[in-house]
Amino acid sequence: MVAKKEELSKFATTEKLSKTPKIKGKIAIVRNSDGDIAIDRFSEDGATFDTTPTITVETFNNFLPAEIYAKTPDEIDTLIKIDCVTKKDEALYSDFNSNREEMKIYEYVICDVGIVDYKTATLIGKKQVGRNEPPRRIDSRTIARHPWNEISAYLATVSGRAKPTAK
Repeated sequence: MVAKKEELSKFATTEKLSKTPKIKGKIAIVRNSDGDIAIDRFSEDGATFDTTPTITVETFNNFLPAEIYAKTPDEIDTLIKIDCVTKKDEALYSDFNSNREEMKIYEYVICDVGIVDYKTATLIGKKQVGRNEPPRRIDSRTIARHPWNEISAYLATVSGRAKPTAK
């Protein structure tokens, strides 16, 4: 599966969006984060498949239960493509020590999530997640954060595993 990660990340599709896209059959999730491509639940070299249960609040991988993942490309029914890009912007910040204000550059991450019917090469669902929100403070430890929780929530919805919301 890992040998096909480049091919899966560039898998060409036609777009026919459904109002209620749903994951069907076995899945593969390919993540491309600024050119770093990985297949969800597979080790980098493809030697191991991670069966660890999903931890929804801490996830950056293992988005869905292991039993619905395809182990080989010919088992894939639904391909989920997650394409993330780190962007830069600037905002005005105050330095309270010197009473000065200055423009500082910060980074943020935007991800496009696509749900693909793999057998027909049709994009049936998509969502963009992440926001351009300046951090409250910029220092040497400030990093751009991926919107993993938003991605996980969307995938739970299209997989039918989302918890019903109270009305």
